[in-house]
Amino acid sequence: MKISLFRDLTFEAAHRNTAIDARPECRRLHGHSYCARIWLQGSVDPKLGWLRDFAEVKRACEPAIDMLDHRLLNDVDGIRDASLPDVTRWLSDRLRQDVPGVERCAIETVGASRFDPVVVELKGQIPRIGFWFAAAHLLPMLPETHKCRRLHGHSFRVEVAAPEAGHVIPHLQRLHTRLDHQYMNELKGLENPTSENLAFWIWHELSAVNARPTEVTIQETCTTGCAYRGE
Repeated sequence: MKISLFRDLTFEAAHRNTAIDARPECRRLHGHSYCARIWLQGSVDPKLGWLRDFAEVKRACEPAIDMLDHRLLNDVDGIRDASLPDVTRWLSDRLRQDVPGVERCAIETVGASRFDPVVVELKGQIPRIGFWFAAAHLLPMLPETHKCRRLHGHSFRVEVAAPEAGHVIPHLQRLHTRLDHQYMNELKGLENPTSENLAFWIWHELSAVNARPTEVTIQETCTTGCAYRGE
């Protein structure tokens, strides 16, 4: 029996999109969280009842993913303009060469590509406003050997709790403009742009315009985040 299966793997990277048709903001140094869906095709093992062990697929693909993760994609050998189609081509070619059975791969960036706030208002609770932005950074206080010391990027998700959502949203849009498709280390107050410092920075910026935040949550990956509550 022939079948196709897929395994999703993620990586965090910075880039400048130098493709001819790239938008001006995409040409700036920034970053994203990426999700690569890797498809394999072959015959199901009649005894085991599967094509490949998903853990084995991950192990086989990780060397190629590690060449992209926490990197500036423009510096990766073989990547041309660091656009999404170009990175997809690079990864597909690499995996077909290194991993038996790979059919194709597809890569997407995580999160919204524009300011598109989502407001959650539950009875008896303070409203929460969430939005995404894409940025590059490095953490200069870490040892040289730490991967986060390297230039890389994320699709950051921000969620702010505040009593008046309508008052906060315009201020969040202005913050989005300052953060999105930027290199965060160049922003005053974010020279060491950890998630913790970013949460504090956003809290301070909102408090300065009387937006009265009660919590600022930052997620830089789908599995990690922090929350600041003014303490």
